Amino acid sequence: MGLSSPGAALREIFQRPETVVVPFGSLPIHAQMAQHAGFEAFELSGGMSAWWAEGASDVGWLTLTEVVAHAKRVARSTDIPVYCDADTGFGAPINVQRTVAEFIDAGVAGIHIEDQREPKKSGGTTGIELVSDAEAIGRLNAAVDARDRLDSDFVIVARTDGFGAAGGSVDEAIRRAQLYRAETGVDVIFFEGFQTWEQAELALKETPGSNYVMGADLIGRRPLAELTAVGQSIEAVPFVLPGVHEVWRLLLDIKEAGDATPFAAYVEKMNEAKGTAYDFGWGARLGRPSPEYVQSTEEKYLPPEAQRDYVNTPNA
Repeated sequence: MGLSSPGAALREIFQRPETVVVPFGSLPIHAQMAQHAGFEAFELSGGMSAWWAEGASDVGWLTLTEVVAHAKRVARSTDIPVYCDADTGFGAPINVQRTVAEFIDAGVAGIHIEDQREPKKSGGTTGIELVSDAEAIGRLNAAVDARDRLDSDFVIVARTDGFGAAGGSVDEAIRRAQLYRAETGVDVIFFEGFQTWEQAELALKETPGSNYVMGADLIGRRPLAELTAVGQSIEAVPFVLPGVHEVWRLLLDIKEAGDATPFAAYVEKMNEAKGTAYDFGWGARLGRPSPEYVQSTEEKYLPPEAQRDYVNTPNA
């Protein structure tokens, strides 16, 4: 694949010497926001996608075809590379290879595959169990072989839940990460669920290469220069969290009021941002194809008498 491929663009980000901030969300509009704001890549959350797009729990309920269909919608909605959660790879080694093929066909730039036993659990929750070392290595090498055969630019990330699993520890996470680095051809190691900076710093130090750590208590707690110094490749930021909390707050306010007056108050507050960088309206400007493009195609391909009147309407 050429340098313009999604995988090549994501790979270059992971290989940089400095930490890169990557917005983390669940819907096409989130990816479009990330691009519009000037970010270079977008990470598609498996858990948030299950909750937001499917109304499902992040417990391995969704199938490969459902997950990939959603990822495809997100990937085609934006021009920046999209990096996706692929859970456990969705089965045995042959299924993992199909998983890689399906995500490549969907236009995704890379995926992470975890070492959990199926059905997986959401990171940071109880009940997580891991597969054996041998099964995890086989799972990852099956993915790597599919990558090498289909698109060598595609990025394979090994996620370990060695910290959060039953009986887990920082040492177990590091041991597994070192094993995956030595015994597989994965591109990046992802440590899930650490709770302190000291844990993250130790894991990154003990596992040289392209790596990153995620933990809700760690995001945004250290300046980028410090993250770069310890070898954090990316910092994934779940910027869509207000889309749960603020929406819930407004909904409760409407219920408490018994009418729509809280919504009117919110729109007034929203309109205060007009003329600033925060002016975003209802998000319609991000849709594809844009209304301007639709108008231009009508003007290009339709005879004048068949074209719409875009001038003499109240909204012009």
